[in-house]
Amino acid sequence: MNDIETLRETWERPAPPAPGARAAARAALLARAAGPPRRRSRRSLWAVRALAVAAATVVIATGATVVQTVTGGESALPPANAQVVLTRIAAAVQEKDFTPPRDDQWIYIETRRQGHLFKGMPRGARFTPRTPLRTDVSDFWTRADGRRVGYLVNGRLMTSNPGERTPENTYALLMALPTDPDALLAEFRKMHGTYTRIDDDYIFERFAVTLQQSIVPPAQEAAIYRALAKIPGVTVDESGTDADGRPALSVSRVADGWRKVEILLDPVTYASRGWRETAVADHDEMFPGPGTEAFDKDGKRETPYREWSIEKGTTWNVYTRTAVGVVDQVGQKPRRG
Repeated sequence: MNDIETLRETWERPAPPAPGARAAARAALLARAAGPPRRRSRRSLWAVRALAVAAATVVIATGATVVQTVTGGESALPPANAQVVLTRIAAAVQEKDFTPPRDDQWIYIETRRQGHLFKGMPRGARFTPRTPLRTDVSDFWTRADGRRVGYLVNGRLMTSNPGERTPENTYALLMALPTDPDALLAEFRKMHGTYTRIDDDYIFERFAVTLQQSIVPPAQEAAIYRALAKIPGVTVDESGTDADGRPALSVSRVADGWRKVEILLDPVTYASRGWRETAVADHDEMFPGPGTEAFDKDGKRETPYREWSIEKGTTWNVYTRTAVGVVDQVGQKPRRG
């Protein structure tokens, strides 16, 4: 018999906590963690999704501010449901180490997109799990105060005035978002309500883009996870994988009845790695779609046709943020390592 077995047989096991004490502790932890239109066509909505930049693999920068480190990440509660896990994530990210960028600094994002394109697609095209995905890598800089953006065009650095921006891609606007989850949901519905049809599908995707397209202050990031816990149909899989095959925590929701949208997180730090869209059912995209009308050049109503179709199990888009950091000048990149 070894020492461990001797101790196990000699010492009395402590009595388990009473059901009432366990319930009270759980309720206290959850309470503490909870904290304080025009309709676009389907083509327009898909265009918005295709332009969204995503996810987060952290780059440690020399001479640049590092902002996405999170301590903790161990399971504080059993993952009985999505609300418990999202509450746990919110409590962890709210306590992460964070250095906010100065107004005159730039947030750099490198994104790898793997997906399908509409451009040049023949009418009635069929996408399957065997259809090759196109891969593109983009570099993007946003001034922290939101006044300028930078990007590469054929290898040449360009900057411009971004015009009207929303919090998904402007740090200054992110800082101004409410930290109460109900108020945050209301704010997102209000800010996007003049542009498109607002429903739970759309709000989930805007939160996905927000987490992945910029650096999010801890209080607002925690509020996003608490707000996600309030959206019906959100599920969590703690045994998922990301686009590179690494273990990942997946926060997901099925949109439009056939499209699973996943927010992919590091399972230990909860840093956002990317987002992915996968068909969970066969789908035919018809044009004109429900609630829309199309007319030919003579002004006659056009007969609906199958614009494209997708087979169950097909990945539609994967966005992976391969680098993120704060730098002092547009065009500068954080040093990898």
